[in-house]
Amino acid sequence: MRSYELYYLKNQQKLKKIIKAKNLNTAQTMALKQNLQIISLKDLKKQSRIKISDTLFCAFFKEFALLLNAGLSIKEALNLMSENSSKHLKDAAKELSANLNSGQSLSVAFGNLALNLNLSELSLIKMGEKTGNLAHIFSQIAELRTKLILNKKRFKKAIHYPCLVFLALFGAFLFLMFFVVPEFLDIFESLGANLPLMTQILLNIYVFLSENYLSLICVFVGFLSGFIVIYKKSVKFAFWVDLMLLKFPFFSHFILYHQNYYFFMIFSLLLQSGNALSQAFHLASSSVENKFLKEKFKQIELSLGQGLELSLAFKKVGIFDELVISLLHSAMKSGTLDLLSAKIAHFYEEKQEDFIEIFLKFLEPLMTLLVGILVLFLALGIFLPMWELSSGV
Repeated sequence: MRSYELYYLKNQQKLKKIIKAKNLNTAQTMALKQNLQIISLKDLKKQSRIKISDTLFCAFFKEFALLLNAGLSIKEALNLMSENSSKHLKDAAKELSANLNSGQSLSVAFGNLALNLNLSELSLIKMGEKTGNLAHIFSQIAELRTKLILNKKRFKKAIHYPCLVFLALFGAFLFLMFFVVPEFLDIFESLGANLPLMTQILLNIYVFLSENYLSLICVFVGFLSGFIVIYKKSVKFAFWVDLMLLKFPFFSHFILYHQNYYFFMIFSLLLQSGNALSQAFHLASSSVENKFLKEKFKQIELSLGQGLELSLAFKKVGIFDELVISLLHSAMKSGTLDLLSAKIAHFYEEKQEDFIEIFLKFLEPLMTLLVGILVLFLALGIFLPMWELSSGV
């Protein structure tokens, strides 16, 4: 028996419980039988010390799928991977092989590896065991993780430029405040001139920063640390933060498109693997990370449990496009929910790509405008009084 740490939601509170079970799948089943809303479930005594990056994760499953497609058995594929792969992949293959030799099923053996497989991915592997189509399942898992890597890169690319420009502006502003403005302050005070409003604002900012910079640093560090701790500990606060992120124009579109893409792609794969609609929906919704969206999917799941038709349940929460609602309605009528779910996933993927492209297109002139405003503010603040003094002479 192994010990599993379960975090679950009850009355909007995050609670912890220890479950004794043979494996991760059994622990999950036990928690669901108790009607617990699972937040996270992990092995307390994880035997595996192997941790690989997302890139190596994809390489592992792609290589595994390739060898299985070539006609090799699971054991033969693992033996070959343990000889030819990189060190991390070699260790993962050896440990997976050892787990299988100890009598564990493939899904349980994967669950006991530190590959960060989520519940939906483990379910896909379990269904692949039953159907015998593991090569296709492994390819799909690798493709999904590859898409996640690409989405992360797109997001980093989208925010890299504005963050870099903002940091450069902030650094230049602080440099001027602490090293340039003081020199002009002495000049202005010695002349005793009446300073323009822009210059007074600039000097007041300098005085405030010079007198309170240590306090500001402490407040910033304390706020950031407290924010992270409370976000991890408080379900209500995390829910509120995730809701606020969906109110910001850029973050709302990116999060919504990304989360919906991932949900519908997982949902489609689970349906194609033979899962019942209710089970596939539950497992796919467990992959949604945004707390607000996760709550919406729970509302949909509740509506489905009450007998509401799928498209109506999606429409009820009010966060999905009318096109998506229509496709779901058609899918339920035609019995092609697995195929149309994949099309909906690609629909959200394309919307995400188009949005990022448009965002980057308008970002550069916007940042140029901000740079111009800051330069104008500093220039007017410093040179206006000098121009007035020179004109008075």
